[in-house]
Amino acid sequence: MEPMQLDPTLIKDGDFVVIRMPSTNSKIVCIKSGATVSLGKFGSFKADALIGNTFGHTFEIEKGGAIKPHKQAGFDNADITEANNKEIFDDPKAQKLSFEEIESLKAKSLAGDVSAQEIIASLTENNESFARKTEFSKSKYIKRKQKKFMKSFLPMETTVHNACDFFFEANSQKIRGIRTDTLSQLLSLANVYSDARILAVDDGQGLVISALLSRLGDGGQVFAIHDGDVHNYDVMRYMNFSAECKERLKALSWSKLYHEMEPFTEELAKNATEDDINGRERRMRGHTKLSDNLRNLREGEFDALVISTNYNPLSVIKKLVPYLGGSRMLVVYDQSKEALLESFAWLRESCEFLNVQLTESWLREYQVLPKRTHPMMGMSGGGGFLLSAIHLAPTED
Repeated sequence: MEPMQLDPTLIKDGDFVVIRMPSTNSKIVCIKSGATVSLGKFGSFKADALIGNTFGHTFEIEKGGAIKPHKQAGFDNADITEANNKEIFDDPKAQKLSFEEIESLKAKSLAGDVSAQEIIASLTENNESFARKTEFSKSKYIKRKQKKFMKSFLPMETTVHNACDFFFEANSQKIRGIRTDTLSQLLSLANVYSDARILAVDDGQGLVISALLSRLGDGGQVFAIHDGDVHNYDVMRYMNFSAECKERLKALSWSKLYHEMEPFTEELAKNATEDDINGRERRMRGHTKLSDNLRNLREGEFDALVISTNYNPLSVIKKLVPYLGGSRMLVVYDQSKEALLESFAWLRESCEFLNVQLTESWLREYQVLPKRTHPMMGMSGGGGFLLSAIHLAPTED
C-alpha cells in the first residue's frame, strides 16, 4: 500500500515555512519532526505539533511547547467619541506597576504561567491615563502591547511572493533589492508560461530563477548562466520545490559559454582500482552533462531572456540575445536606472528590437480600518527598474 500524500496546502515534515510573529517580524524555519522551533521572546513549540496543519492559520503557543488554533481579531471597530488626548502627558508614573513587577510578568509569560491577555489587562488596569484616552488611542496601545507579549505565530507557505517579501525586509541586497510588485511585472513582461524555455541570468541568489520555475507548471525549462563552477541559488532551497521541478533547471557557467567539446576518450588502466573506476564514471557524467547543456543552449530559440546581473547589462545582452527567439521578450532588472541607460539607448538604436521601455514600479501600503484608512508612514524607497523590449525574428535574405 502506497503512503498517503498530504495536501500541498498542509505543512509537511521537512518543509521550510515563513513564520510571522506578533511583532510583524518573520523568520524562515525548517519544520523537522522531533525538533523544537524557537521564536525568541515569543516562546518555543514542538515542530511535530505543526506538521499536518494548514498554512495561513494562526496558532498560540501553550506551556510545554504545545500549540492551539488562535482566533485573530477582526476589524477594529473603535468609535469616535468626545474623549481627546489633550490632557494626557507622557508620564512614566502613570503606570502603577513597578519595573520589577512587569519583568516578573514577562518571566511568567515565557514560562507559560501567565497569558498575554492577562499581562495586557494588568497593564491597562494599572495605567491611570488609559481611561482618558480616545478609543483610537486605546486600540493603538493594546495593539502595541499585543505585538510585544502575544505568544502567537502565523505559518505561511514559502511562495515566491512570501519569499520575496521576507528577503526584501530581512536582507534586500541578497535579492538585489527586487520588490514583489517589480518581480510580478518582470514575470508578466517576460510572458512566462507553462512549457516555456527561459534563458536567465540571476545574480540575486536565485529569487528570479525560483519565480521563473514556479510559473512553468508541469513542463518547460529554465536555462541559467552563472558565475563559478556551481551556481549559488540559495533562495531555491527554501521554496519546497519537487524533484521534478528542480530538474527543469539547467545551468551553465559563463566560463563554458564558448567551450568546444571534445570526445570523451579517457581509458582505464588494466590495474584500475574501484576509486579509479568511480572517478572515470563521475568525469564521464560531467562531460555528458556539459555536452547536453551546450547543445541545449546553442539550439537557441528561447521564449524569453531574463537578466538580473551584477555585470554591465549591455555586455550580457549582447552575449545572450543570439539565443533568443523571434517575437520574444527581453527583460532586464536592475536596482538603479543609471545601470540600464546604456542598454536602453543601444536597444532603441538597434533594428532588432521593438517597444523598448524603461519603467519603475511604485508601491504604497495602506492601513485599512474603519474611519482610519490612510497610507502607511513608512514605505520602501524603491523596488528597482525594468528594461523590456521585443526581439524581432531575423529576416531571410
